[in-house]
Amino acid sequence: MPQKERTIRFHICLTPEEKEQVQRMAEENSLTMAELFRAKTIKNRLPRRVTKVAGQTYWELGKIGNNLNQIAKAINTSVLMGEPVVVDRALLEEVRNLVRQVRREITEVDLITDLQDEED
Repeated sequence: MPQKERTIRFHICLTPEEKEQVQRMAEENSLTMAELFRAKTIKNRLPRRVTKVAGQTYWELGKIGNNLNQIAKAINTSVLMGEPVVVDRALLEEVRNLVRQVRREITEVDLITDLQDEED
């Protein structure tokens, strides 16, 4: 369904401090001031905030995790075929655990942000 075109302009008066606060809120939530206004007044809730860095990091970690799984599969296949494999399995597992930990931490930050938004 195509989105309706927004043609109505709505003007409000703010103090310089209020304008600065609104701009800061919009920037912190990766929104324009108009999107912030609509979210807080019409939807009465800010959308879940995921910074570009967090989103990109999460995506990159997913790629790294997939690559690690492919490496692990290749190692396991070589072992089953009786081919020699020189790999520090403990190091490989440590890297996998670190990737999981970072992904969990990113998710926790998102959950904390959601809870803070609900309190506002």
